[in-house]
Amino acid sequence: MNERSRRNASIVGAIVLALLSIGAGTLIALSDDDERASTPTTTSSLTPSAEPSDEPSVPPDPTMPASPAPPGGESPVLEDGHHFGYIAGASRLEDGTSEVEFDLAYFYVGEPAEREAAERDDEVLNGYYIVNENDRLRTLPLADDVEVAYIPVDACCDLRPGSVDDWLEAILETNQTPYGGADVPWWFTVEGGEITRIEQQYLP
Repeated sequence: MNERSRRNASIVGAIVLALLSIGAGTLIALSDDDERASTPTTTSSLTPSAEPSDEPSVPPDPTMPASPAPPGGESPVLEDGHHFGYIAGASRLEDGTSEVEFDLAYFYVGEPAEREAAERDDEVLNGYYIVNENDRLRTLPLADDVEVAYIPVDACCDLRPGSVDDWLEAILETNQTPYGGADVPWWFTVEGGEITRIEQQYLP
């Protein structure tokens, strides 16, 4: 091989080597891109993750007021409201408070009275009808500021403001008072598990 042929071969070899180098670099770059694409990225954040909320997802209905629950979570002796019944007993406690035991009943007038009486093959007398078919007795404390309204035994027939002490005397039969005592029916206003008002029901 002459000098010219050796020079041409060297040039061709250099070109081939350069092309091989370029191809190898391209393959390495593509390999790095594939590796980066297949590796999951991890990002950090300075914002703390949200904690579960103790608040309800739906706000409570504002038309449904909460009733105070008695200690221990048990059901109240009697729901708040106006209740009719007969006195079964009363007690004065050592701490100065008082409680009343009574028999809950139902007092009807007008059409409801006629309906209740007809269901029992009975009739309405004097415009009212009383249903008392449950023997359960309930005991509730008297509120400190309980009010009493009564009809004196010697007067008829409007309610008069009275004294809770005199009323208890009549119920306990410890003193003679103008109150009807346990022989007449009463209405009890219950609020928060206490009796806050006592009213005598007139019966003709």
